[in-house]
Amino acid sequence: MAGRGPAPKDPERRQRRNAARDLAVVAEAPVGVPEPPAPPAGLLKRTRDRWADYWASPVSKLADPVSDLPALERLFALYDDLERSTAAVKKTGHMVTGSQGQAVLNPLLRHIQQTQAEVRQLEDRFGLSPRARLSLNVTLGEAAKSLADLNSEFLAGGDDDDDPRFDVIAGQDVIDGETA
Repeated sequence: MAGRGPAPKDPERRQRRNAARDLAVVAEAPVGVPEPPAPPAGLLKRTRDRWADYWASPVSKLADPVSDLPALERLFALYDDLERSTAAVKKTGHMVTGSQGQAVLNPLLRHIQQTQAEVRQLEDRFGLSPRARLSLNVTLGEAAKSLADLNSEFLAGGDDDDDPRFDVIAGQDVIDGETA
């Protein structure tokens, strides 16, 4: 049949440029856990403890301690603000006296509600709830994989089932497992 192109190379002469032996292995990161960044100044003890708990969790492996740090600091500052605002509402009550002597809803409640909305958005960005992790297509098991695990999966792959270049066997086309 004409028009099919040149005959394939003899397998002995063929050079596979995508063979696993030619792939460079990504250098392993230095052993040891890097120190977590210091918490923002002025946080309550409870918020500082929460900061330390975050950096000790597997979820923190997904965050870049350099580029994500400003947003994470903002998140923990919001957590701190919520703690302080909630404590103030508990002290003063849900109803306070208005300018005309009438009972009005504590203005801090609106502030708390707005702050909680901002916190939820940042939590979703960093996968800090099960639903947020699902939306990011991340499981904690995958997040905690070491570089060595990822390299071994990559090098052991070698599965060329999806590569159409390997469907030609001895000059015959293979279509869906059958020779044509």
